Amino acid sequence: MLSALKNADNFMLCAHINPDGDAVGCMLAAGRLLRKMGKRVIIVSPSRIPDHLRWLPDAELIRPVEEAEGARIDAALCMDVSEAKRLGSAWPLFARAPLRFVIDHHLGGADIAQYTLIDHDAPAAGELIFDLWEKMGVPLDREAAAQLYAAISTDTGNFCFDSVRPNTFACMEKLMEVGLDLSDASRRLFLTKTRPGMEALGRALRSMKFFADGRATCMRLTAQDKAVCLAGDGDLHGVVNYGLNIEGVQMTFMADEDADGWKISLRALPGGDVASIAARFGGGGHKLAAGCVIEGPYEEIEARLMYAMEEALRT
Repeated sequence: MLSALKNADNFMLCAHINPDGDAVGCMLAAGRLLRKMGKRVIIVSPSRIPDHLRWLPDAELIRPVEEAEGARIDAALCMDVSEAKRLGSAWPLFARAPLRFVIDHHLGGADIAQYTLIDHDAPAAGELIFDLWEKMGVPLDREAAAQLYAAISTDTGNFCFDSVRPNTFACMEKLMEVGLDLSDASRRLFLTKTRPGMEALGRALRSMKFFADGRATCMRLTAQDKAVCLAGDGDLHGVVNYGLNIEGVQMTFMADEDADGWKISLRALPGGDVASIAARFGGGGHKLAAGCVIEGPYEEIEARLMYAMEEALRT
C-alpha cells in the first residue's frame, strides 16, 4: 500500500456523509501529508463540514464533490468509511479512480478498494493516519497535530470511551511534542457552544423522555425548533450526549428533523451496542455511537426506536 501511495501523483480524498471530527481530521491530515510528499490533492465532501470543525488548519481546502468532476485523479483515498453508500455523492468519483484506497477502523473496505489499511481495534481512523505519517517518514507539524487531535479525540469521546488504548496516548504524546495547543483545541471541540446551539439544547432537554425503567432516554428537535433558535447542524454538536450523561442511563437517542427525514443519533455506555440498532434502520457506526436516517411521523419512529432499545437492554 505504501509504495502504491508513493507512486501516484494526483489524489482525491473523501470521507463519509455528515462527516464527524474523525472524518474531517483524517481528510485534512492525509491531505497535508500527501502535499508534503509533493502530491497534488483535492479533498471533497458529500456533505457540509460542521461549523465547529472549520477552525482546523486547511479546512478551507475541502470542496463540494462537483468541483472535482473535471480533475485528474490517479488515486482516490477514503477515510473513516468502508461502504459505498456512506460515500454519498462522492462514490461515483471514488469508483472511477484507477487506484482506490481505504483507511478505516470499521468492518469492510475490501470490496470497494484495491488497497486497505483497516484496524478494527483502533478507536479512531485518526490513529491510522498518524501511523501513515510515521511510515512515510514525514515529520509532523503543528497544523497536522491539530487535525489529528480532532480526529482522535472526537471519536474517543475526549478519551472517555473504552476503545482507547495505550497507543492512543502514545500518539497524543507526539502531537504535543510538535506543538499541539491542547487547551485551545479542546476548548473549541468540546466546550465552546454557539448561542443558537445553547437555545436548541434547552429545547432538546425539555423534550427528553425516560423509558426502559429509566435506563434509556430520548430527545428530539423539530425543524421548527431549529428555525426558532436559528440553529444549524453545526450548532447541535454534542447535544445527544446530554441524554446519556445521566445517572442510571445506559442508552439514548436524539432525533433531528431535516429535509431528508429524521437524523437519529444513538449513544450507549460500554457494554451496549447501538450500532446493531442503527443497522436495523439502514444506518451504522460503532457500538457506542451510531446513527441513521428514518422517514415518517416522529411518533412512529420514536416508538420503534424505544422498542429496539428496550429489547437491547433486556439482553
